[in-house]
Amino acid sequence: MRKDILLPGVAVVGGAAGFLLRRWELSTAFEPDTGLPVAGAPATWALIALTVVVAAVLAVLCRGTHRVFPGGYDEAFGAPNNALYLTVLVAAAFLMAASGLLTFLLYLRHDVTAFSRVLLALMSLVSAACLFVVGKNNYRMEGRGKYSAALLLPSYTCCLWLISAYQARSADPVILDYVYQLFAVIAAVLGTYFTAGFAFERAKVFRASFFSLLGVYFCLVTLADRHDVSMLLLFVAFALYLLATTVLLQYNAARPEGPRMPRRLQPEDTEEIEINREGTPDEG
Repeated sequence: MRKDILLPGVAVVGGAAGFLLRRWELSTAFEPDTGLPVAGAPATWALIALTVVVAAVLAVLCRGTHRVFPGGYDEAFGAPNNALYLTVLVAAAFLMAASGLLTFLLYLRHDVTAFSRVLLALMSLVSAACLFVVGKNNYRMEGRGKYSAALLLPSYTCCLWLISAYQARSADPVILDYVYQLFAVIAAVLGTYFTAGFAFERAKVFRASFFSLLGVYFCLVTLADRHDVSMLLLFVAFALYLLATTVLLQYNAARPEGPRMPRRLQPEDTEEIEINREGTPDEG
């Protein structure tokens, strides 16, 4: 069973179905005059049921025996000459950058006034640059993933995003208005956090895969909500980033165990090589 195909397929197909159900919910499950939710609305229960099913299926499929990845992040997320992975990551980076630039434009036009949104725009631009660094490292197998700050910054961006989203919605008494948006950002925080953990000797294949795919699902669902364009771009960007990293992780996790990735020679290694050469008699 190709989990690198099946798992993303469940998240994307489930997210597409959730998007349609969310559109149905927004059009039928709220009172037109007051905006309050209609008790027992079929669309609401259908979306809740779909979310539970998708989460359960992802949890079951993500479980199992996983590789230890002694080579750390660079072994788990190596993508040598994988043009499709690099294309998706570059697309995510451009969408993040576009989201940040558009937010700055809205701020200059006074359409956005919250300072947290401005900080989020700045972090989106920084994260976009980080994705280029991460993609280059994985594509060229440069071996620079260990303790990489470029892997942490997208997670920090999601943390700031969560704060900004909560501040913008905290006065809204109808939680159903924004609950899927918050779920999307929370899942993105956890997905990027556990992905970055591979670079800091905290490899958790199940958690990284599960929360990343949940992030993909919820990002697709919340695209049906009433967001400005900059927020829509950011949701799509993180959906692509989480999807690409999970596919790569599951693909590498399914590969047969092999020798460790070569590491850079240390001074003591070269000394040992010289000693071995001196102790080896010449042939002939």
